[in-house]
Formats: sequence, structure tokens, C-alpha cells
Amino acid sequence: MSLRSGIPVFLLVLVPLLTCGQKPEIRTVEGESQVEFPDTRSRHDVEKEALEKASITALERAFGTVVIRGNSTYMKNLNTGKETQTSVVFNSIANTYVKGEVVEVLDQNFEEVQGLATIDGKKKAIRELKCTAKFSVRELSDDVPDFEAFPLQCPDPGCRTTSFKDKSSLFLYFKSPYDGYLAVYLDNGNTAQCLLPYARMSGSFDNGVPLQGGKEYIFFSRQPAYSYFDNTVFVDEYEMSTEDSQEQDRLFVIFSRSAIASPGLQTGLDEKLLSPDEKSRQYKVPKSLYSEDFQKWLIKNRTHKSDLRVMTIDITIQK
Repeated sequence: MSLRSGIPVFLLVLVPLLTCGQKPEIRTVEGESQVEFPDTRSRHDVEKEALEKASITALERAFGTVVIRGNSTYMKNLNTGKETQTSVVFNSIANTYVKGEVVEVLDQNFEEVQGLATIDGKKKAIRELKCTAKFSVRELSDDVPDFEAFPLQCPDPGCRTTSFKDKSSLFLYFKSPYDGYLAVYLDNGNTAQCLLPYARMSGSFDNGVPLQGGKEYIFFSRQPAYSYFDNTVFVDEYEMSTEDSQEQDRLFVIFSRSAIASPGLQTGLDEKLLSPDEKSRQYKVPKSLYSEDFQKWLIKNRTHKSDLRVMTIDITIQK
């Protein structure tokens, strides 16, 4: 998958990693889960769900479970059973609130097993997938900024979606109660394309786009209403593209109270994805880096920056 833009791109310079507050403590913890594996679902989708649930188990084991009682929130230690009232920021995974986040998946194993389900009052054997995994995790501190973000198919919050068609446009809604810096990447499994900061922004934006707390933003539109910086010449508009019948990619929304160091971005890594017609129309692909290098950069930031939060959003593109 590629994103195409009519704006020329250039190489960003790697800058030193910036940190804020204390370095977060990184812990290693194991988690496990077991989910149903019906014939109607692909193994890829079931493995994804199982790994996600295993990460929840690991985070709860490391930092406790969230207990909401009335208008108060408590953290329950799984070892002692003790509850402590808290007001910290939580991370939501699969409709479950946890007090931490996964920095890296260190190991993962999947095994098909037989389970039992009660159907119409009778027990029936079903196929399930068991996941055991090891994660490096960190606890969320008060420094971690909360935010809301989701992709759009038109520049309006009502156009929220994660399913796109080939040649359709991509937009992004963002709002946080905190001032901070935002960077957005789209990873297709081979390269991670930098969608924000925009390609022609000045070097002062290399460390993330500075945003105001409490303000709603819609990115990737040149409409005057969504011009938040000098003028619309800086805005890249993106068009989804896939050569397959259906493709799944991952959007990374990275927000921090302090500046975010830019990775070593390159031009031309995805140029082969452009057709001759698109090249003649001066379409460009965003500056990017290889997926493995992006993940190493992201892990380094999550390991060193206590005020950084990462949201991942899986999106599909269909022909």
C-alpha cells in the first residue's frame, strides 16, 4: 500500500533524542490467552486477537486491574488483592482499561487446542487458539497525555472509518486536553510512511507538529478551515492505494508533551509503487523508513520518554 501526495518531499535530518521527566521503568512480563478459532475466521485475525488479549493479561499482571466503583477508580493488586484509589491515565485495549502499555513483543507462540462451549444447553467441542507471549511493558505515568484520534474518509468527524477503498482519501481527527507534539506514520509491513509533519514544513517542525490542548484538528485537508499553520501550501493530501483485493496496514499516532525526535527518513523507498501515469501527474509518496527501523526508533522513544503515548489503528484498503 502507498499513500500518494502531489507535494514534493525532501529528506529530514536525524536529530538527538529528546526526553522529558524520568526515564520510564521497563519490565518483562508474560501473558496468555485462549480464543475461539472458528472456520469462518482467518488464522491471522485470530492470532491478532489472541496476542492482544495476552498483552492485557500481562499488563494486568504487572500493574494490576482497574476497578470502577461509583465515581471512583481503584487499582487492584493481583498478588495481594489490595485496592488503591487512583486518578492516573489509563490505556484502553479491546474495551479493557489497563495502567500500562506494551513497548515490545519479545516472544509469541500459538497452539491450536480443543475447548468446550455450551450451545443450546449442550456442551460442544470447539477449536481454540492458545497464545503465550512475553512482553516488555511500562507503566503509564501522570506525564502521559490522553488524546482522541481516528481516521476519516472525508474532512468531517462524522466520516469516521477504518475501511477504505482504493483511490479514496485519508484524513485524521485529533484532539487532546494537553499541549503537545504530534507525529503520524502509516506502516504497510515493509515501510513506515511519515504523514505528519508534512513534507514541506520547515525544520522547526521536524520534532513533531506543535498542537494546542482542547482544540479539534482535522489533518490532510487543504480546506482553509483546516489550515492550522502558515498556509495550505504545507498540507499533504493523501490517496489510498493497493494492488491487492484487500490489504491491512497500521496507523501510528504518536503524541508527546515534549518534542519527538525525528527518525532518519528517506525519499524514494516507495517510488516503485507509483504508476507511470501517477509519475507524469507528479504524484509523490511520503518520505519513509523501513518498518524494522521505524519499530526500533519507536521502541527507543517509548523506552526513554515518559511523556509519550502511541495509538495504533489498523485500517483496511479494498480494490
